[in-house]
Amino acid sequence: MAYIFDTALNGRGAYAGKAYFFRDDRYVRYDWALDRADYGPFYVSGWNLPGAFTTGVDAALNGGAQHQGKAYFFRGDKYVTYDWNTNQGSDPGPLSQWNLPPSFASGIDTAIDGQGAYAGKAYFFKDDQYVTYDWATGQTEGPSPQSPWSLPGTFRRGVHAALNGEGAHQGKAYFFRGPQYVRRYWSTGAVQGPIHISAWNLRGAIGS
Repeated sequence: MAYIFDTALNGRGAYAGKAYFFRDDRYVRYDWALDRADYGPFYVSGWNLPGAFTTGVDAALNGGAQHQGKAYFFRGDKYVTYDWNTNQGSDPGPLSQWNLPPSFASGIDTAIDGQGAYAGKAYFFKDDQYVTYDWATGQTEGPSPQSPWSLPGTFRRGVHAALNGEGAHQGKAYFFRGPQYVRRYWSTGAVQGPIHISAWNLRGAIGS
């Protein structure tokens, strides 16, 4: 199945209320209040990421606990730290620093931060499994089967991107696979979809 985009990330600080969708070496900015893309596509090089990260990323995640204000971009067995205040990316570091299990050491498909009762945790997905990461301790649990997430159909075999809703969409997690997505409520675990990605009103080659 073709990837419509590689990953998505919510803005922080001066960029709050926006989300960023990445595909290869380009990205578009999405406005949660407008429910549509409002900027782009533009080149990922504008993010000041190092080397191969400017040609594409596998996953992205905002930091929790003492890591708030940072974002993390993952590509293969490497990651970089991005500072929302300075708009600068760090040099690449090994994914092994995240204490992920061996089956995740070569790379991940996507990641998302927990909300509500799951705040303080991050979830890393690869194929049909996931790992729970504790922001306060840096410790992990898993891998575990993805089945507790109650995702439908082909989503059970893996997801390509994930993003938490903001604004009127707070409390919902969005999981993307190819041209479709599902909506999952953190409070109840209820899932809606699949729905075609055209509902996001993204631009250009991203989301088409």
